[in-house]
Amino acid sequence: MNDVFGYIAYGDNELYHRGALLSALKLLHHCPGARIIVATDKPELFRSYPVETMLITAEQKEQWSFNQLYHFGIKAGAMMELLKQADRLIFMDSDHYPIGDPSPHFVGISANHSIMRLQEKPHRWTPALEGKGIQVGEYVLTGREAMWQSGILGVHRENLPALLNAHPPMLAVHEITKIDAAEQFCISIALSSGGRTISPHRLPVRNYNTRGKKLFAEPRVHQFFGAYGAQPIARQIAEAARYRLWRTPVDLWHQRHRWSF
Repeated sequence: MNDVFGYIAYGDNELYHRGALLSALKLLHHCPGARIIVATDKPELFRSYPVETMLITAEQKEQWSFNQLYHFGIKAGAMMELLKQADRLIFMDSDHYPIGDPSPHFVGISANHSIMRLQEKPHRWTPALEGKGIQVGEYVLTGREAMWQSGILGVHRENLPALLNAHPPMLAVHEITKIDAAEQFCISIALSSGGRTISPHRLPVRNYNTRGKKLFAEPRVHQFFGAYGAQPIARQIAEAARYRLWRTPVDLWHQRHRWSF
């Protein structure tokens, strides 16, 4: 099987690119033979590293974002391009990083079963979709669907048509509900209909996807490349493996005055 780990990094926020690269370095420590592809509009940032890149062009960003009407459509479009390069794909957002070897979890991905980060309960905005006739493939949205988070997505290549079906309705869902999560909502529907199923991931992966976690992790990501970015790749991989992005109780105490953790 052609098993691929994928990341997406685009735009002007340097954290997305450096976060993906640091996560990939950690992954290479835990899984030295990993095939890693980064879909990016800045491939030069990854050129000296043992990862592959897939260029995201300006034209693709325009198309996937529905002419800049829905930014997260770019993530969905890039996911589809990554999946074209794999039999089984494990995708991680750039603010997710492994603390162990996630490769054994490829075996849980099949044509009929995908993994995603976690399932959420139906949200208060979903009833707004009832009766609007929005379809994901042949499935008509009822407004009572639950949503899976797409910060982690394990999917088989045979589900590429399902992901293709998930993309066009994202704009309508976004405009009706006024939420940014239309991308993962439509992907959830596509991968859980037609006899397909989704389960929560069990990968050894942490994240810094909340305000408080990101406040702590962001400067440390930049500090890592300031300290080790000019070192040989083997040294960077070794240092990345033990480099801490999570918070200790002392770090949490220092953030005690923040309203969001």
